[in-house]
Amino acid sequence: MRAARIPKRAWVGLGLLVGLGLASWLAGRVFPEALAHTCPLGRDPTHPDRTVCELAFGGLWVSLVIGLAAGGVSTAVGLGVAMAARAAGGFVEHQILRAVDAFFALPDVLVVMVLQLAGQSLLDAGQAGGLGPFGLMVVSLALVGWAGPARMFRNRLATLEGQEFVAASRALGAGRWHLLRLHLWPALRPFVLAVFLSRLPTAILTESTVSFFGIARMEPMSLGRYLGTSYAALIYEGGSRVVLPAWGLLVLLVLGASLASQALGAGTRRA
Repeated sequence: MRAARIPKRAWVGLGLLVGLGLASWLAGRVFPEALAHTCPLGRDPTHPDRTVCELAFGGLWVSLVIGLAAGGVSTAVGLGVAMAARAAGGFVEHQILRAVDAFFALPDVLVVMVLQLAGQSLLDAGQAGGLGPFGLMVVSLALVGWAGPARMFRNRLATLEGQEFVAASRALGAGRWHLLRLHLWPALRPFVLAVFLSRLPTAILTESTVSFFGIARMEPMSLGRYLGTSYAALIYEGGSRVVLPAWGLLVLLVLGASLASQALGAGTRRA
């Protein structure tokens, strides 16, 4: 099979993601004191002990890490379910796909809200099994986010297994593990990356929405929680300088992941 080239649009998206990740890591985690003294946007009137730059870049780092963790878990679970379904085949595969479709039909934001409320009750009661707000959010996003990747991976595996070179290898006596290791996985890797990146904006936007409405109690604050606690700054003169930078970072983060995933997905479909 011809190896898929990474499109330029994907490089732009990946570059944007890496740039934002480096900026948030350096500014929000490594040198936060620099932002406390040099931020040109001044202090947030709703959080007078912190500058706008500290809160925005600190929130960007938290949102990005949540998106990466939730996207990684969702992708791994989806891939495992898809491979199990293809290995089982027949009636079992059909039933697994029906269950996947049922999970896929659930409204992500609403289910995450319910899971967060239930999880926080367990946290308050000390029965969350060691999960903090971060772990609870990642688990909630992964529980609602694995079904889409499972469907996509199952369909991709079925397509690859129908290729002539796979049929020829199977006719020569190749086992399932041999087919997976030498033929299916190399062709599947770019698609796995595209699916993982496609989960990033969904996870980040879902977390931001739930945190914006005050249901999730993310500490340190993500971009969504920061925006949810700072929108009141708009009533002050010049309050847009507090809110707009965080909105801009959130838009850039989602734009980078969307550009990369769409370009990589289109590239793998043409390969």
